[in-house]
Amino acid sequence: MNWLKIFGIFLLGILITWTVVAAPTGPSDITPVSSSRYPIDAASNVSAIAGNVTELTFTANAVTNTWQGYYGNITGSILLGDSNNKTLYDWTSASPNGEIYATRSAALPNWAIIQCANDIQIAQEDNDLQVNASVDQDAVNRTFLNTTSFNTFYVGSVNINSTQNCYAVNLHNSTGLPSSDFQEVLLNDGGAIPIYTALIKQDASGFDGNTHDFEMLVGENGHNGDITSTPYYFYVELG
Repeated sequence: MNWLKIFGIFLLGILITWTVVAAPTGPSDITPVSSSRYPIDAASNVSAIAGNVTELTFTANAVTNTWQGYYGNITGSILLGDSNNKTLYDWTSASPNGEIYATRSAALPNWAIIQCANDIQIAQEDNDLQVNASVDQDAVNRTFLNTTSFNTFYVGSVNINSTQNCYAVNLHNSTGLPSSDFQEVLLNDGGAIPIYTALIKQDASGFDGNTHDFEMLVGENGHNGDITSTPYYFYVELG
């Protein structure tokens, strides 16, 4: 299976160029470190005896066919420089705050009109991922909820907050439960493809017991045996 579809952790080395109006920019480097997948359990057996009837209680897990997960750490700088990558001054931080954005669209998002994804766009994403939104438990509309609160943040000069009927999700920490340390919001710039947005939280206890700066989900269609990989384009905004 193509690693682009399944790799689940990467570290971001960020070099941000400060412009007149701050906006998310592409990272200077993304390094996939490792990839893993939830194991499929081997078959279990139960003895059959002629004439008996046996009550069985099953416990089982299934790997999602709708989502790819990313998690990791981020370092970076805010800098002042020219178009030749010459730096007049920088403000380096080993523990920056901000957001990480991921989208399937190769076009640069229109950050000036960014907003929370609405009901129609959520339904479109379910359709694009070949999800039955009324049945599948891992549908977009059942994963990102407009009842999930999150910290207020800015995309460039645009304020995003939980009073705007935004769809968001809290990913798991080391307790195995959703945590406000790992918040993700679904945004849109007016197009058909959403912008998945993870809020950076420095050195939080992640789902695997290790410290991470972010965890996020992005939509990926793996239904009906589809193993085609999908490139995601990442942007970062440091605050």
